[in-house]
Amino acid sequence: MAGLMLCLTAHTLFAASEPITGTVVDESGSPLDFANITLLTLNDSTIVDGTVTDADGKFSVTDSNNYCVLRIFVIGYEETIITNPHGNLGLIRLTPDSYELGEIVVKGSRPVAKLKTDGLQVEISGTYLANTGTALDVLGKMPFVAKTGSQLEVLGKGTPIVYINGRQVRDQSELDQLSSSDIKSVDVVTSPGARYDSSVNAVIRITTIVPVGEGFSFNDRTTLGYKHYAYLFEQVNFNFRKNGLDLFGRLNYENYRERPRYENNTTQYLQSGLVSQRSSGKDFTKYPVYEGRIGVNYNLSNQYAGFYYDFAYRPAYGTSTSFTSRLLSSVLEDELKYNGTNHRRNRQHLLSAYYTGTLGKWQLSANFDAMWQINNRTTNETETSTFNPERVFFTYNDVANILLAGNLTASFPVWKGELRLGTEVSDIYRNDLYLADVDFITDNDTKIKETTSALFAEISQTFGKLSVSAGLRWEYTDSRYFLWGEKKDDQSRRYHNLAPSASLSLPIGNVSTNLSYMRKTSRPAFEQLSSAIRYLDRYSYESGNPNLKPIYRDYVSLSGSWRDLVVELTYYSTKNYFMWQTTPYPGNPAMTLLKMENMPRYNTFEAFANYSPCYFTIWRPTFMAGIIAQDFKLMHNGTEMKLNKPFGIFRFNNAIHLPWDMWLNVDFSAQTSGNGDNVYLKSRWNCDLGLYKSFANDTWSVKLQLNDLFNTYRQQMTQYDALSAVSVNKLYDTRDLSLTIRYNFNAARSRFKGRGAANSEKERF
Repeated sequence: MAGLMLCLTAHTLFAASEPITGTVVDESGSPLDFANITLLTLNDSTIVDGTVTDADGKFSVTDSNNYCVLRIFVIGYEETIITNPHGNLGLIRLTPDSYELGEIVVKGSRPVAKLKTDGLQVEISGTYLANTGTALDVLGKMPFVAKTGSQLEVLGKGTPIVYINGRQVRDQSELDQLSSSDIKSVDVVTSPGARYDSSVNAVIRITTIVPVGEGFSFNDRTTLGYKHYAYLFEQVNFNFRKNGLDLFGRLNYENYRERPRYENNTTQYLQSGLVSQRSSGKDFTKYPVYEGRIGVNYNLSNQYAGFYYDFAYRPAYGTSTSFTSRLLSSVLEDELKYNGTNHRRNRQHLLSAYYTGTLGKWQLSANFDAMWQINNRTTNETETSTFNPERVFFTYNDVANILLAGNLTASFPVWKGELRLGTEVSDIYRNDLYLADVDFITDNDTKIKETTSALFAEISQTFGKLSVSAGLRWEYTDSRYFLWGEKKDDQSRRYHNLAPSASLSLPIGNVSTNLSYMRKTSRPAFEQLSSAIRYLDRYSYESGNPNLKPIYRDYVSLSGSWRDLVVELTYYSTKNYFMWQTTPYPGNPAMTLLKMENMPRYNTFEAFANYSPCYFTIWRPTFMAGIIAQDFKLMHNGTEMKLNKPFGIFRFNNAIHLPWDMWLNVDFSAQTSGNGDNVYLKSRWNCDLGLYKSFANDTWSVKLQLNDLFNTYRQQMTQYDALSAVSVNKLYDTRDLSLTIRYNFNAARSRFKGRGAANSEKERF
């Protein structure tokens, strides 16, 4: 008992000297910097201590050990009073003011990007980026982010997962629908912690401006464009908000046509001799998109809940033609002409529900997703050969995916920071049926049943100017593989995976620095695990590999920012990278089989710098430069080949404020030649132009965009494996002229705060 009393006394003395700390956030959970924090005596309101929150919304004031009140105030939010505060108060969520002031114009300049513990945060609202056009346009201008068409890439980390107000974006058109003027900030997370799936290498978090007012609202966005073919994008969003109730929905229609072309030169070192093959072809695809969403949110005090149902139907029709000339030891062996048609009918149903709220000092979050996909594809193909009989055949592929997933996260203050705990569970059922009406193509019927469970813990602490965080994620996957209804034990797998992460942030003078480590896993997509052998042409087949091992990558990154300059250095080691390998076809060495295989470990170094100054208050240029170097090696034609030529990435963006409040964007990007994985990339460059103007306090906006002005963007590369080298020249209609008109009526955004469950598993579908 005496020992217990001593412990209690020591704890009381320690608590008495502990400062009052906390983190101030807005309604969506984003930190609020420069919030005024004042500690006052309760009896006469004498000021005891005061401060402002830092870039992460954190503050610390001296505890007087007397009865006091803590006053938190920031413009645009209701004042918050906490009586008799002590210790760590955790997250303090502020409520937006319910009234609006008259317009005040404040001109100034501040750094566009600021360093955070897991990446960068870029303020959009109140900057030139708010006049860019859409969220997709904004993301293409973020530091260390590249945009090709509608595809995003965080340089060195691959395709990111994107969140809007905590909810994952699964439909790229959402980024086109969201206006840049509605965005408050964007976080580019280059070191995602344990809360994210171990396969997630990069995350982009978008936080929108909190809407004010109630009632009915809608917005309409129409895009008319020309990219060899005319195309149309039409989207209508509606919203009704009353007190804590929020009803929302969306209708979306798209109609596109494409005509990609290609030229391939292939060299194969086979037992039968040296094969030289030249191929050229063109495709035509027409793919309308029909999508709809309806949902509801409800919030009471600090409790939020909601769900939505999403439906998408994406039929497509395509034709393909190609010509191939094949030489064996410099002697013409065959000439192949191919014609084919294909029909696809892809349907998806998604039900997503969430809860997030505050119970005392606990912050709770739960998500549940149920998704059902049906993807059908039929082909009619004709192959004509100079020296062999004609082949006419039909194939049918039916893929069905069912996903049930849920996660739960809880966070609460611990000592000088926060502890976050969570769990996630997902069940996947996949059926893949592949049939053909000829005997030279093998029928296949596979089923995969996969269950993944995960636990994670993250802790963050702040000691003066030093901030540290660490996390650990454990994942267990039980994957069962069935062929024609029979379980295959040698192709079924169980994975135990630990994914640690850690970061340390410390300002050194005027320079903010961050050092981080993370381990990430990439599991193969289901098609890459399929044992089905698919027909390419008379001499070539391809297949997945059920025995593929996951890819593991260990990242170490050092970041720094000073004024308008941000620099990031990254080193990572890759184990079990999988790539296509050419092998002799079983039983016929004159034919080849493309098959996924794991590769030995290799290392990569990356360095990127982003500089965003402001000149003459009307010109905002952005300079970005980077280099990627690797030591990748492989066996090619019996000898070791080193693919270690580094390549550079450069960007020069310009935002110019013209008279009549118009914005002109002139953006240049370029990439030098070099090696990435088992590929040699040729250099490329392009220039984009954009002109943006809004009217009537952003009720209307118009944007005229011309991408690839000089029609110079090309995708040219040479891919190497053990037995072949393939030079590819992909030709797309990259010059794209579009006009976008947006109308907002009583603009409002849905308050949906769910972030989804098993997000990486959905991407594998």
